[in-house]
Amino acid sequence: MYDFPPFRPPSEAGSYLVRAVRGCNWNRCAFCGMYKGVRFEIRKKEEVFRDIDNIPKYFPFSRTAFIGDSNPLIHHDIAEIVRYLREKRREVERVTAYARIKTIAKMPESRLREIKEAGLTRLHMGLESGDREVLELVKKGIKPEDAIEAGRKAGKFFEVTYYIMTGLGGKERSERHAINTAEVINEAKPTFVRVRNLTVIEGTEIEKLIGKGITLLNAREQLEELRMLIEGIKVETLLTCDHVSNYLFTKNGPIFFGVHGRLPEEKEQMLEQIDSTLKTVEILEESGEKVYTSNDMHRMGLITL
Repeated sequence: MYDFPPFRPPSEAGSYLVRAVRGCNWNRCAFCGMYKGVRFEIRKKEEVFRDIDNIPKYFPFSRTAFIGDSNPLIHHDIAEIVRYLREKRREVERVTAYARIKTIAKMPESRLREIKEAGLTRLHMGLESGDREVLELVKKGIKPEDAIEAGRKAGKFFEVTYYIMTGLGGKERSERHAINTAEVINEAKPTFVRVRNLTVIEGTEIEKLIGKGITLLNAREQLEELRMLIEGIKVETLLTCDHVSNYLFTKNGPIFFGVHGRLPEEKEQMLEQIDSTLKTVEILEESGEKVYTSNDMHRMGLITL
């Protein structure tokens, strides 16, 4: 049977999926429930080659491919796997993978160059926060310096996506989280910044911290933190809120789908959209209507992540 990666970024929804490793070799992040039931394992390259050979049986035609699970660049044969994928699927124009920031920060540039020359084009990496205290609180296992080093190194060879998580520091650390995350983005200079809002998954370690160190943001606070983050980013990057966790809802449906645009060119339009939504939230709340965040919707079973 074809061994599918259980998770992939939304931007890889139409990609061929190739599983080089199973699970996550870190697997300690307090907010994450993705690989908790999966023992980390590096698959034999012959098994991965077999899956690549069988791609036409399982996927519609695509020009993109994604390699999972969470940190496949630690696979000692990853360059050979990427090269084999490129040779067998000549139609593929983009090959991407998840990568751990700590791994890239420590990896020699010669190794990154080898993987690039094999055909990898883009890395997806979870920054989550640029604030030292928040990173320690959620057991991310990295420091801001690691994220800056990884972004600078990877950017020499690949397109780089950094994922960040609004609300991760709670109300208590909201301003520092936004400002320090923007500072890391400014130093790391990723190609893309993709925003998710902290949505608490049942059974994750962070669930125990809610109300005991982390107070979840309400709709207005979520918008204000997003605004501070965007205001603080000074470098060229494409920022997108391409996930349902960024949405805000009323009983009649969504009123905010996040913001999307290239910085700095479209910063003012994005800030204006956030300000307009803030006014809408204020009017709705003054009239007694509740505005729901992704945490509210998830608790009610109305969205899944």
